[in-house]
Amino acid sequence: MQALILAAGEGKRIKPIVTSKPLIPFGGQTLLDRVIHNLKAVGINKFLVVVSPKDQDKLKAYPTVIQPQPNGMSGAVLAARSVLVGPTVVVNGDDLIDPKILTKFSQAIKTYQDKVVVTAIKSRPDLTGGYFDLRGPTLQVVEKPKEKQPSEWLKLVLDYFPRIEEFIAALKSTQSLRDDVYEQALNQLGNLSLVKAAGYFQPLKYPWQILDLAQLILTHYLKPQTHPSAQIHKTAVIEGLVQIEAGVRIMPYAIIKGPVYLGKQVIIGDHALVRNSLIEANSVVGYKSEIVRSYVGPNNNFHANYVGDSVIEADCNLGSGATLANLRFDKKEIIPGRNKLGAIMAQASQLGVNVSVMPGVSLGAKAIVGSGLVLAKSLEAGEFKKN
Repeated sequence: MQALILAAGEGKRIKPIVTSKPLIPFGGQTLLDRVIHNLKAVGINKFLVVVSPKDQDKLKAYPTVIQPQPNGMSGAVLAARSVLVGPTVVVNGDDLIDPKILTKFSQAIKTYQDKVVVTAIKSRPDLTGGYFDLRGPTLQVVEKPKEKQPSEWLKLVLDYFPRIEEFIAALKSTQSLRDDVYEQALNQLGNLSLVKAAGYFQPLKYPWQILDLAQLILTHYLKPQTHPSAQIHKTAVIEGLVQIEAGVRIMPYAIIKGPVYLGKQVIIGDHALVRNSLIEANSVVGYKSEIVRSYVGPNNNFHANYVGDSVIEADCNLGSGATLANLRFDKKEIIPGRNKLGAIMAQASQLGVNVSVMPGVSLGAKAIVGSGLVLAKSLEAGEFKKN
């Protein structure tokens, strides 16, 4: 069976992060790699990835088709119409779905055989999207209902079509003024079989959801092992579940409190403390830095910093003494559902020495904050805040 993986989304809401969402690494593998690994585990062995033009050369491991314009899920499926035929699963490339859900979905395909199979989980306050309406004679999907939700069942992008060409024909004939052509085409097909599933599900729409994904990786995918080439000083302390990749160096008196992932060639400096975090390849956590409940992408450098509940994308540099605050004194939520959130630092952004970044503030790609400043408002890409 084949899967069509939708990975060409424009990602407007993930800003200031610039890496395409499916290509963000989590524990040494991109999110797309993890999605495909989980699909393989339930017997799907052929993949076609829909990508934007800017990502085509970055995905040489899988067959791809280009979606020229960011025209939604329907546009993504139609972009692949010339090469799709027969039984096909459609899934997002930036949603991490519990293998238990995928297993139940796979079993339903075998049970219903010639029917379209769709998947739902019970709604959560942090999730938006389409909901299933179970009240009529046929199952219907309502995308982002304006009024009361028609049921508690939230639709996942995890659909099976025994004949994908029939769905493609429905997409071609469907028009809508809203962003729901895909859902309207599903309703047009009719005879949908619903899988009501339970388990974790984490989409990636907003930058702080990178932290949610990081915690899922640490909880469900961490392999507590140490590569033989890693160098760990005898005075370093390692507690809990920690995955240490090739070439890692952990210096004297450093403390690692799991769950923690340390990617290839990561350096943890003297007296540094890392707790409950992902540190991707080639990052350097320098002397006396503390990183807690954070996502640190590849090639970042820290120098005696405090980094709490933060997202550091890649190629960033934090000067000595720079601090990323993560809690308001009044304990109010920084964003809905989060009373702890540090900074979101996009690719190649930089902080000078002794900079203080207030909770929830973001820095666009290549933004710079001069030494000794307090950053209370977000910076756009390329912006330079100085005295």
